[in-house]
Amino acid sequence: MEENRSAASDTPPAPANGRSSPVVLSSNWTLFWRVFLPVFGTVFLGGFWLLMWLTPADELYLRYSIWWPRGISLGLWLLWLLYVRWSLWPLKRIDADDAYIYVTNYWTTVRYPWTDVERIEARRIGGKRAALLHLKDSGRFGRQIRFLPGSHCFEWLQQRGIVAENHP
Repeated sequence: MEENRSAASDTPPAPANGRSSPVVLSSNWTLFWRVFLPVFGTVFLGGFWLLMWLTPADELYLRYSIWWPRGISLGLWLLWLLYVRWSLWPLKRIDADDAYIYVTNYWTTVRYPWTDVERIEARRIGGKRAALLHLKDSGRFGRQIRFLPGSHCFEWLQQRGIVAENHP
């Protein structure tokens, strides 16, 4: 009689279609930094700015001109918008499998083969640990794609022979 042997228990089962399932390389906090914080901060500071500009000056009992709080509120709102535009908005979510890397801004998802990736660079941007994905040619989101790496991102990349520059 023929004996059936199963694979060793430490061997992961192969997917049914022969492809690996995607792994999230970016941090779970990306959604908070990319969507929630910009929306919440813009609505809050925008409401404060509108409150300052739409409230009649005679209803506010101030020792100084009404233009000081109005100017400060406008300046804060504009500085916030610049911070969102240059620091938070470029963040993307990165998923990957053995054949492709998937980049999304939570509205649009683009798939790139690993052959289109030039390198992945780890760095600190604004005091936060970040990473830059460099493409060989410009893609939908540009040539450099910024993301917040997850805790297992660089380990997963090293297991597949992809070396990240400046990674400790």
